Amino acid sequence: MNRCKVSIWILLGLILLCMFSIAELQIQCREALALVAEIESAVDENNTEQALLAFDNLEQDWKHYHDINGVFVNGSELDSIREIMSGLKPLLEDEHPEVRAELQKMKHLILSVYEEELPEIWHIL
Repeated sequence: MNRCKVSIWILLGLILLCMFSIAELQIQCREALALVAEIESAVDENNTEQALLAFDNLEQDWKHYHDINGVFVNGSELDSIREIMSGLKPLLEDEHPEVRAELQKMKHLILSVYEEELPEIWHIL
């Protein structure tokens, strides 16, 4: 009987951990998307200085984002976001027209990090 109780507590603990991880992942992705949207807004206004400041904020927040989300998701998913970030600053400085496309890719990748971790019935089965 004690083994049954311990097993139930372990199962409940794992379920709570999963729920916490999904909530934390959603918060982290929402914050990263807000920073990308800030860059996008500055680019739309043709304000290069503001875009570069917003990019610096994104870079500063990246370590925290990577450390937290690296616990919950595969690191290769985060590496693809980092690759886009590494090429974004020169595009912003040169006011290159490709910057909007790169920002859209980055937003899509950040969203996919969260969406791929959502539990779906065929993933459980």
